[in-house]
Amino acid sequence: MNNTLTLLKQGFESSTETTPEFKRFTRTFKSEFNKLLKKIGCAGLECHNGHFYISGFFNSANGQLWYFSISDVRDMFRGSLLVRTAKHRKDYQGGQNRYADMSNLEEELSRILTR
Repeated sequence: MNNTLTLLKQGFESSTETTPEFKRFTRTFKSEFNKLLKKIGCAGLECHNGHFYISGFFNSANGQLWYFSISDVRDMFRGSLLVRTAKHRKDYQGGQNRYADMSNLEEELSRILTR
């Protein structure tokens, strides 16, 4: 997730339209996140780009569906990935919110998913 973190630290111009920086960030995040998920036994990544945020779903190794979200990356971003259990791929309320620090995502996400 090194490239994703680098892009986050560079920051984003605020705009009413999707900026080239955010497009590059979403491509990079999706690629690195998918590799990380596969490494820890997860599958089925589905991402949705919003107005300077990303959310979606994936399945953990035991089949549990999880929702994830990166909040507004412009100036409200706190450096963490929100994750929670979900019942289906339209469940945006789901279980209890948990947060994994993006700088140590593999370890923290692995810990959360095995609770």
